Amino acid sequence: MAGSKITMAAPIDLTTDRVFKVKVFSPVAGIRLTLKFEGAGQFFQKLSSPITTANVWEELTFDFSADAVNNLNNQIVFMFDIGTEGDGGPNSTYLFDDVTQSKGTNPILDLPVLPLDFESATTVTYPFSDFAGGVTTIMPNPYPTGINTSATVVRLVKNPGEKFAASVIQMAGPIDFSTNKIVKVKVWSPIAGKKLQLKFEGSPIDYDNGAFETDATITKANEWEELTFDYNSPTLSPPVNNNDNKIVFFFDITTIGDGGPNSTYYFDDVAFSDKPSSLPSFIISEVKMYLNPVSNQLSIDANGEIQKVSVYNLLGKEVLTKKPNSNNTTLQTSGLQKGVYIAKATIDGKESTSKFTKK
Repeated sequence: MAGSKITMAAPIDLTTDRVFKVKVFSPVAGIRLTLKFEGAGQFFQKLSSPITTANVWEELTFDFSADAVNNLNNQIVFMFDIGTEGDGGPNSTYLFDDVTQSKGTNPILDLPVLPLDFESATTVTYPFSDFAGGVTTIMPNPYPTGINTSATVVRLVKNPGEKFAASVIQMAGPIDFSTNKIVKVKVWSPIAGKKLQLKFEGSPIDYDNGAFETDATITKANEWEELTFDYNSPTLSPPVNNNDNKIVFFFDITTIGDGGPNSTYYFDDVAFSDKPSSLPSFIISEVKMYLNPVSNQLSIDANGEIQKVSVYNLLGKEVLTKKPNSNNTTLQTSGLQKGVYIAKATIDGKESTSKFTKK
């Protein structure tokens, strides 16, 4: 795990320029360089393609255009041949130089917010990370019938011998459970009686203890149905929070998969319930925020009284707040760093959450 870290004078801005290039010299071909960004925000990293030629300078490219990044980190970590023991000699000695940042050719895609329908792949990236033998694919709906005739769904396959196969998706920011604690997911299973465990994690405030989860049982085979996940329970431990920014999908947890049809599941339309149980029903007043992307000022108009507006960065930290007590207000955003923010407005006693970008 040997590496080296450099601290920059200020956070690195990845709003538009998300391609990094590094010139490297390696005594052995096939070695990879891991480029990691860390500091005030959640870390993110990327593994290079293998170095093609030994004892020759070459340039590696790291494209973060479709990755979950932030504008808070001010440290760059360089790790060569991670996971392999070094010997301190010539074969474990690497050189690097000329670290540059540029726009690149790939479009920069937005990270998703709820609801998730997986239909906007040209403008939104759906960054799934598979683990423990799970394989996730966003694909055309193979069973466009019943309650789900949408064009695109997600397939998750449990590989042979795997019990805890799953996949996690990174969201644009913390998921707000303050007014609605009921989540629904449409699923398709080859066998009835299986369970889907829906877990929320990734809290930068308390990553280890902030996760919460619950199960729902699939009652139908070879047919789309909608599962309901109720996080209102007072016995839920740990309890629900508003800080987690990742959703994990576990199908038939602890049962060994075989990688075939009986271990192949589909899901779609992940959303908060329109009418959450155990909570009063209401209609949130219409809210308009402009301009977006914003430069120095964010204007907010609503059909009801705006009691409070709070702005959070993607770490869940409150960076702006105001109590206008009127139907419209403005926030001065000139002091914010470039990046994506979450605005939470309390209107007539109810909360509405929106995303905006500071350019």
